[in-house]
Amino acid sequence: MDMAEESTKITIRMGAEDVQRMEDFMADSGIGNRSDFVREAIVHYIASKEAGADGTGSDEGIFVRLSDMQLGILRGIEKDGTCSISAEEFARRCILDVIVPKEVRDEVILRAVKAAQMVSQFK
Repeated sequence: MDMAEESTKITIRMGAEDVQRMEDFMADSGIGNRSDFVREAIVHYIASKEAGADGTGSDEGIFVRLSDMQLGILRGIEKDGTCSISAEEFARRCILDVIVPKEVRDEVILRAVKAAQMVSQFK
């Protein structure tokens, strides 16, 4: 916004947790000040509503915040070829490995193979 333009001052109240989340996001995103952040947030919110979006993003999911060190490690294994998939996919798979352990996946595959074998016997 051009400083020569007339503007209106708006005051909002936020809880300490929301302010901290905003400041963390600003630091990670290189947004200089709270006014810029709030202005940009309002513009994007209105645009998403006008486009028919529900404001939660195009994909349902969970946003996971990692430290700079953790991101550096993930980017490093992607860059040096230690991992043949993207850092994002690597993180996703690590989380899924915890949620659905290998033993469970193996059991599901085994059952699927047995079911396919049984179906093929009746054809």
